[in-house]
Amino acid sequence: MKILKYILGITACLFSLTSCNDSFLDRPPMDELTDNVFWQSEQQVKSAANACYDGLEGKGIINYGEIPGDNVMWYRNMNWKQIGAGQYGPDLPTINSRWNQYYSRIRKCNYFLDNYERAVMVDGEKLERFAAEVRTIRAFVYFYLTSWFGDVPLITSAKNADPYQGRTPRSEVIEFLMNDLEDAASKLPKYIEPATSDFGRISAAGAIALKARLALHNERWEDAQKACERLMPGGDLAYHELYSTGNPDEDYSDLFKFAGRASRQGHNKETIIAMVYNYDLASGVRTHHNLSRELQVPDQYCRFNPTKAFIDSYLCDDGLPIDKSPKYKGNNTTKPHYDSYALVFENRDPRLKQSIIYPGYNRWEGSEDGRGQEAIVTKVFQSPKFTNDKKGCATVTGFYPHKYCEPSKVSFINGDDNDIIIIRYGEILLIYAESMFKQGKLNQGALDKSINLLRKRVDMKPMNLGELASNNMDLETELRRERRVELFLEGLRWFDVTRWKEGYRLGVDSSESPERQEIGIIKGLRKDNVYNQNDIKNFKFDKNGYLIHDDSRIFSSPKNYMFPIPYIATQVNPNLKPNNPGWE
Repeated sequence: MKILKYILGITACLFSLTSCNDSFLDRPPMDELTDNVFWQSEQQVKSAANACYDGLEGKGIINYGEIPGDNVMWYRNMNWKQIGAGQYGPDLPTINSRWNQYYSRIRKCNYFLDNYERAVMVDGEKLERFAAEVRTIRAFVYFYLTSWFGDVPLITSAKNADPYQGRTPRSEVIEFLMNDLEDAASKLPKYIEPATSDFGRISAAGAIALKARLALHNERWEDAQKACERLMPGGDLAYHELYSTGNPDEDYSDLFKFAGRASRQGHNKETIIAMVYNYDLASGVRTHHNLSRELQVPDQYCRFNPTKAFIDSYLCDDGLPIDKSPKYKGNNTTKPHYDSYALVFENRDPRLKQSIIYPGYNRWEGSEDGRGQEAIVTKVFQSPKFTNDKKGCATVTGFYPHKYCEPSKVSFINGDDNDIIIIRYGEILLIYAESMFKQGKLNQGALDKSINLLRKRVDMKPMNLGELASNNMDLETELRRERRVELFLEGLRWFDVTRWKEGYRLGVDSSESPERQEIGIIKGLRKDNVYNQNDIKNFKFDKNGYLIHDDSRIFSSPKNYMFPIPYIATQVNPNLKPNNPGWE
């Protein structure tokens, strides 16, 4: 939708925010809008609502949810990588900027909600729709705040805000949001068709999808189940479905490329909420991100480098993990070492090749690969490149993602206008399965209308409860594996690991067993998978020959399950104390 990121200049000025160094509560009431003239026309109200849509973040959700996690490693040190490594304090600038930016966005939403009813000449239903969109966006912002900080001040109005308000218990914040989303959904259109001028706006399905996510992440299992059922066949909001053209070899991959972007492709009904960009417009304000280039940057390191643990998480195509399946060939050392790299990808869940670049991948735009210049001409990838010589895309782990990489946009710096999916129907099916499991209600029928629909799309062997039991495979572990694989690079990994209390995956936790401490060491491919051994002569490897990318990451429980309230915020407002456990 062209209008969401195309905020009118006057609106941008009217909604301009004060410096993020200011306390979010210690600001004067918002007076940016000229009240006597602004709240009159529908277009003015719509522009004000549009200005709130930056709360959906867009590409930022991938940075915040993936870089601190264990699926991918950022190529160099930066604040989000420090967070994932457990090496930061309450004075980390990113912690403070996130806190301030989110409350700035909440303040913007609240100001709209305080004033929209003043537009008495605008149709009441339209006004309530805009307000419902803004309430949903506010709930999205609070999802991040509560997931990161736990108890946070719940502020629902910009009027007379108390600069010394204390923290509201997380459970109370979530209860408010759940009710608010339910009411907002009643004011919104049930769904918004893809490839229409309104695509990108919030629908009732979007509000309830967010409610399902909030419920899951706050262990409200029945609420999560019921919200999902409203979106599934037979529900009052049923419309969305998995994206499929009948091509199991490409459909999952295409969902995240131009072939399937819902803002332009009417056959994608899977995307429920997305941030829409418009860089390719001939006129008007262009909006864009840089994700495709970051995934295959032709003269630097890949930004999001998949880890060994993530690659290993994909099942073989017989439905068994690599340590149980006779079909796994990744341990083969009889072929020439550089050819054994291809065996890692053979006989695996098809989503592996639809997410990660493999030998023979023919849409390579990373210039030279590990075998030299041939890939520049053929566009066919053969081997990973480890030397950052500005001649091709290098990797720090030996793997590259291609999920979300639109090849036609790799050559553009900040010229990517692919949709960024915020919530899709595939996530709803995963929420449904997990919430049913947590209630002891996950039977084969429930699996067949959730997890197995995801697998069917890619022609992967379905999950069968009897087979799991006969192979000593834990059902909860497999549900978590399914989320990890299906939602890769969609901005949810850190939140999943922390809510599952699996912090040992993020770094070495000295309180855990030696086996789990080993999991906290971030590794890459096996040494003999590398084409040119001279490229890795200074790299560190474990006793089994796997590249050690980072063995300095630590995780301290319960401390690292939550961010600290920023030091600056607690100095301005002592009522935000005590800080989260471990940060006192």
